[in-house]
Amino acid sequence: MKAALLRVSLIAVILGLAWWLREGFGDVTGALDAAGWSGVMILAAYHILPVALCGLSWAALQSGHPAYLFILGRWIKDGVGDLAAFVPLAGEVAGIRMMAGLGMRISEASAVMIVDVTAEAIAQVIFSLLGVSMWMVNFPNSEVTRWALMALAISIPGIIAFIALQKSTVMRFLETLPSRLAPGTWSAPDAEDGVRAAIHLLYDDRRRLALSVFWHVLAWVAGAAEAWIAMQLLGHPLDLDDILAMESVIFAIRSVAFVVPAAIGLQEGGYVIVGALLGLPTELALALSLLKRGRELVLGLPSLLAWHFVEHHGAKAKADRPRE
Repeated sequence: MKAALLRVSLIAVILGLAWWLREGFGDVTGALDAAGWSGVMILAAYHILPVALCGLSWAALQSGHPAYLFILGRWIKDGVGDLAAFVPLAGEVAGIRMMAGLGMRISEASAVMIVDVTAEAIAQVIFSLLGVSMWMVNFPNSEVTRWALMALAISIPGIIAFIALQKSTVMRFLETLPSRLAPGTWSAPDAEDGVRAAIHLLYDDRRRLALSVFWHVLAWVAGAAEAWIAMQLLGHPLDLDDILAMESVIFAIRSVAFVVPAAIGLQEGGYVIVGALLGLPTELALALSLLKRGRELVLGLPSLLAWHFVEHHGAKAKADRPRE
């Protein structure tokens, strides 16, 4: 009972802070005026597609559990990550706990999460390379083109370094650090059962990794198509190739600004600057971004409640389990 109350209180705190950081969610009203609640709901319904594709990517890295559970897990991860972005790695921690509740070892769940994040980053680079190439054809001398190329130049070595770090002895040091600091209360996993060993196993299975990247590439494309639908709803349709180019450039720039929670301000500014080159008026560029913010709220709020019920069910099942 206490754990359930704690989770409900945490959800209330998350919602309160999200409300305060986003100025009472007033930023969504512009999009609601332009597209109405029906537009927000249509966009939220469509967004289930990229969420499902990301869930399939997650499921591709493991075996033994049905894919729909990982689609549910991805929905919860994104919702917690979007609304609790001020808490570092909040979505990732929720996702790891979700997998642990399915019976996976914490080290295995952590490894799946880390490799999935890497696969998503690799897929984003592939998607951005495609879009930036399209952008260079239309706007070769644009300052935005140079920003996007600089972002990609930073992202690619960053991903390589991130993979090297995962497979290095530093990962083993990090997973044994708690037991070194508190040997009486925390026990370090054996080397063959730790996160680093699980990561090596995942990277050794090239087929699974490639399949994970493939699903994420489709998810990035589907996410870009979401902007095309949003522009239809706002009454200012754009060609799909222009949308793909615009989205890829914005996400390329966002990828090197990951320290900003939920890219607040960066997304809006990106749509204003990049959209202007496509003849998109400032108010419509902002409406496009804010319509997406509205979709985050529509999907994020119930995902927090789902997170609570999943945690509660897992705690109850653990308490009912007979002790040996």
